[in-house]
Amino acid sequence: MAERPEYLSAHIQEKVAAEAHELGIRVDVRGDVVHLRGEVVSEERSRDVERTARDAAEGREIRNELHVVAVAEPDHEERLS
Repeated sequence: MAERPEYLSAHIQEKVAAEAHELGIRVDVRGDVVHLRGEVVSEERSRDVERTARDAAEGREIRNELHVVAVAEPDHEERLS
């Protein structure tokens, strides 16, 4: 019997969190296609997430829909009062 989509989604999310160290990735399974959604800080992180998901996806097609967002360095020291 095939694994239910919600269980596979949870399994892939768990692997992405543990192995690619990304917590905010949404994984949706529709038929034989796994959709990855969310934000990462670089193309390299996007590839890491995709590679980890592919390893856990049991041969399903991966659609990497992750967005790379720039994280700016602070321009001044933060003061706590």
